[in-house]
Amino acid sequence: MTGSAAKVDGKIGGKFTAWDGYIFGSTLELIPDQFIVQAWRTTEFPNEAPDSLVEISLKETKGGTKVTLTHTQIPTGQKDSYRQGWEDFYFKPMKEHFGK
Repeated sequence: MTGSAAKVDGKIGGKFTAWDGYIFGSTLELIPDQFIVQAWRTTEFPNEAPDSLVEISLKETKGGTKVTLTHTQIPTGQKDSYRQGWEDFYFKPMKEHFGK
């Protein structure tokens, strides 16, 4: 869907990578089909920066699923880049892939 392979160990404490290792982290919370919290970072994060947090909520709606993504604790000066990245590399491809 995004044009790049991802590897995800789908359990709490499991590691994930995407975009050839550019994105990586671990799953902190997981309620299957409902809610995911990940410690998330990229190779662009300063070494001393803590992991950011990505929270994904999935809610069943009539005819589909509402996806709510909240990305916090992003290093100073990088927020706009990641906001655009989520849109360009995830949400737009999802809409095309799923037809809405």
